Amino acid sequence: MEKNRSIHGLNPCVRKTLYVMNLLVLMLAVGFTTAFASQSYSQTTKLSLKVEKMSLEKFLIKIEEQSEFRFFYTGNINVEKKVTGDFKNSKVIDILDQIKEELQINYEIMGRQIILSPAVPYHSKDMHNNAQQQKVISGKVTDNYGGLLPGVTVQIKGTTRGTITDADGNYIIQNVGNDAVLIFSFIGMVTREVAVEGRSIIHITMTEEALGLDEVVVVGYGTQKKETLTGSIVNVAGAEIQKSPNPNVSANLQGKLPGLVANQRTGEPGRDDPTIYIRGLGTMNDNTPLIIIDGVPRSNMSRMNAEDIESVTVLKDASAAIYGARAANGVILVTTRSGKTGKPVFSLSYNSAFSSPTKLPDLLDAATYAETFNEGEWYDLGRPDDYTPYYSDEVIQKYRDGSDPILYPNTDWVDEVLKDNALQQRVSLSVTGGTDKTRYFMSFAYLDQDGNFKNNPTKYQQYNMRTKIDVDLTDHLTIGANLNALINKKKYSSQGTWTNFYNIIRALPTIPAVYPNGLIAPGRLGENPLLLNRRGYKRVDETPIYTTFTATYKVPFLNGLNIDASYNYDQDNHTDKTWNLPYSYDEYNVNTGEYEVGSVGITTPMLTERYSKWTTSVFNYRISYEKMFDSHKITAMVGQEQQTNTYSWIEAYRQNFVSSAIDQINVGSSAAEDKDNGGSASESAYNNYFGRLNYDYKSKYLAEFLFRYDGSQIFPEGERYGFFPGVSLGWRLSEEEFVKNLIPDIDQLKLRFSTGEIGNDRVGQWQYLQSFSFGHNYVFGTSDVPGIYANTMPNPNITWEVSKKTDIGLDASYKNNLLGMEFTLWKENRSNILASRDLSIPYILGFSGLPDENIGEVNSHGFELILRHRNKSNVFSYHIDGNVAYAESEVVFMDEVPNTESYQDQTGKPIGASLYYEADGIFNTQEEFDAYPHHANSQVGDIKIVDKNDDGVIDSNDRFRYDKTDTPKWVFGVTATMEYKNFDLNLFFQGQAGAVNYFRRVKDLGTTEPANAYAYRAEDRWTVDNPDGTMPRARHNHIDNSTFFLYDATFVRLKNAELGYTLPQNLIARIGLNETRFYVSGSNLLTWAKEITFTDPEVSGESLYYPQLRVINLGVNLKF
Repeated sequence: MEKNRSIHGLNPCVRKTLYVMNLLVLMLAVGFTTAFASQSYSQTTKLSLKVEKMSLEKFLIKIEEQSEFRFFYTGNINVEKKVTGDFKNSKVIDILDQIKEELQINYEIMGRQIILSPAVPYHSKDMHNNAQQQKVISGKVTDNYGGLLPGVTVQIKGTTRGTITDADGNYIIQNVGNDAVLIFSFIGMVTREVAVEGRSIIHITMTEEALGLDEVVVVGYGTQKKETLTGSIVNVAGAEIQKSPNPNVSANLQGKLPGLVANQRTGEPGRDDPTIYIRGLGTMNDNTPLIIIDGVPRSNMSRMNAEDIESVTVLKDASAAIYGARAANGVILVTTRSGKTGKPVFSLSYNSAFSSPTKLPDLLDAATYAETFNEGEWYDLGRPDDYTPYYSDEVIQKYRDGSDPILYPNTDWVDEVLKDNALQQRVSLSVTGGTDKTRYFMSFAYLDQDGNFKNNPTKYQQYNMRTKIDVDLTDHLTIGANLNALINKKKYSSQGTWTNFYNIIRALPTIPAVYPNGLIAPGRLGENPLLLNRRGYKRVDETPIYTTFTATYKVPFLNGLNIDASYNYDQDNHTDKTWNLPYSYDEYNVNTGEYEVGSVGITTPMLTERYSKWTTSVFNYRISYEKMFDSHKITAMVGQEQQTNTYSWIEAYRQNFVSSAIDQINVGSSAAEDKDNGGSASESAYNNYFGRLNYDYKSKYLAEFLFRYDGSQIFPEGERYGFFPGVSLGWRLSEEEFVKNLIPDIDQLKLRFSTGEIGNDRVGQWQYLQSFSFGHNYVFGTSDVPGIYANTMPNPNITWEVSKKTDIGLDASYKNNLLGMEFTLWKENRSNILASRDLSIPYILGFSGLPDENIGEVNSHGFELILRHRNKSNVFSYHIDGNVAYAESEVVFMDEVPNTESYQDQTGKPIGASLYYEADGIFNTQEEFDAYPHHANSQVGDIKIVDKNDDGVIDSNDRFRYDKTDTPKWVFGVTATMEYKNFDLNLFFQGQAGAVNYFRRVKDLGTTEPANAYAYRAEDRWTVDNPDGTMPRARHNHIDNSTFFLYDATFVRLKNAELGYTLPQNLIARIGLNETRFYVSGSNLLTWAKEITFTDPEVSGESLYYPQLRVINLGVNLKF
């Protein structure tokens, strides 16, 4: 009899896939059930009406009151005709069929809308007035190419009544007065207002707006039109960010914003935040930009719901001066969506994706490893003729043929430990709408990511919730609330990710991962990654809550004067729990032929719990005024802001638990040696004043002055406040008559210039005070007395770093952005950089070191270029956007101890430049080896190091300062979007150049350390039989940090690709949907690397960490 098979007996990945499929089927079932319910509403809804000589108009109102039907008229219908009848439990179709002949009407049912039209023409004097009241306007909307425009909003001006065009561009709207004005609006088109003037049919042709010129861009404490911007500001719409299946918002900014450098070094769920710089490195200290979310300095940009984001703007030049002391590294402004007037519009998206590493290194198989080990040992022994190999030919053959998988396995650790795919799911639901007085936006999103290890507790779950409401209390006063909650639930192995990958990449292929009987072997040093689920866990829960309350008052007695105020309170709670357990494995005993249980590491459970809490309170108010004087426009704003931050943490540790089944701190031993605890708290504050003044003459001559007077508690009294001004100018040549005559089709031609000073306070707090630490205890008699000692010497004069930025740019667009361009040249001087002097002081003076001083100086320069092209025919359109940015820094001063050789100086080189020995291939022959200086213990087949100073000796003086780092000098991106009828395709390429990565572990081959090696390293290695090899011999005498293993990190990646299909409007409208789009997308799909082909080229330093992920995604978007 066949056993009953349960889903729980399936492979976990298969089981998870079936779960997702069931969930998707359930969602689709609910959707289609709802849809078909809408379609069949007219077939199932029954009404009971008894009327006698009731006018048709009132009769239809009665039906509307008892149902969800709404009636529309086309043509002249005599609504005063009388209806008599007793309709009991009747369908609306049956009711209309009974009265249509007598009333001489026809009808058409579309969902819950019923359109009545006259069966025969009707004319009367009385009808003339009624028609004027009940006028129905219809028509067709097309673009300037003759193409049909579905989805155009048609609204009666001054009301909230309106409609949208159908899939064929047709619209119909009722109850329109002869003196009414219709507003036609559509994204990317010039909004048109058309007077009715008694017409019943109005066809409209809409023209494309000059792309970007009327676009409103978010700037510091306000918005400005893109056409009149004078600063170096770039932005990207939230819709562009959503096109990537990568759930990390910050990573999706790569290549989309010129000047922004984002390197995602890992794909580990929940730990995959990229490093972000703006215009490269400008200081020896913290280079991260200031991130402002909805007007408040906030973290967690990476963890936002992409569908909540309206836009992301980057301030790169003097425009950032309005943020003062924290803006020297640039500012990223994230603006979330707001509600829009109109009926509720729901958006539902569901994505199911599979992720896998982009590139994992190919490692040596067991036979090749054994051969290279033999080679290395032979070289170490002096290459004797009577060498007896450690691995015999017979043993190597057993490794190769797999005849004895217990004693002579050939283990592929990558294949054994990592899954082929991990599941990722995302669901997002939002609704927006409102009335004349109230607008709202609400959203919920859920993300679930599995890890790529087998037998590993890695799991990441993210919940995003947002509610945003704006209410017009009066014509002059608007208040708003923006509430956002984020729940991050992270679970990992209790062991470090670096350790886990080290035990995969470095584990010998000659030891088993799993025995043929399914028992798990010890692996490398007893740390087989397949044992991770036995070793406990690390669980991190993060629950930040962000709140913003706003008020805007338009002063009634002075037009253009506004007062804005906001209060923000954020609280972030983290719990971090690490549970370490003793664990065991099975090991084959070659003497007894039995499997024995073994263990290493701890012998008792250990638990560490930490709770951390951050709060941020920000209050600001702003007074703004805007006034036109003939052709002169003045806009001014001043404001004040107060911010207070607190941080506290508490931690407890215990071991020797009663049971490993109970992971609670109170169950651990209470003995003094088995427990520990700790905690601390801190607070900081800012107080500042800021303002901006703009002048605009005919949108032709532009000027802006802005400032921030910033106060930070980080610095001592007398040094806490700094003044940071910025000035920018613009000249729109395209508004000059001579340019219009010379280039009639020019849309925009603008010169801009900006300069300003900005601060940086990203340094350690309280450096002006003497700090002390507990420790260095003393023994008096038999007592251990706690000690206290002084830390680094204080600096009472510490103050801001200062960044002086200067930009000059040219913006142009031609023929409605058929061609577009933005070009910027920039330079920056960073002074007063905090750095310590390169001196030492005797510890007997009571200080552990010298303090930081404002002595460093760095110069940076570069350029940014954006090119755009777009075109459109009747049914096909496309646009291509490309950008490239170059940034380079140079250390001017850092109190460097003079080096023996000038080519070793950090001064004059980029920030972070390291010292390397220059490699010049390898010694292929004994003659080469004897003719050139070499390091002690070197042999033929080793790397040839250049004698930089020609002194005949290879030593540390031959190192030189390389002029590149792992931060790229060049970053670039290209986006191509195509639309054909209902199909759309988006391709995004991203890359970098001018960066290097040093791979120290790549050098290892056949070493005495029991560690595997890269297959790439063994290919074409030097041997006696391969004297022309290009790679060093096994176990070569290597000097660390040679350029031989320093690789050019240039790459181009197909970062995102998405193919979508939108169902026709006429198909989905009948089932109650406004839009249905299915799509398939991918992230990190293809990579072309210049030199780093053995691992992902975006990693930094080694490939011994969680790799980048390739994601293949299927999704659906519904609007209703």
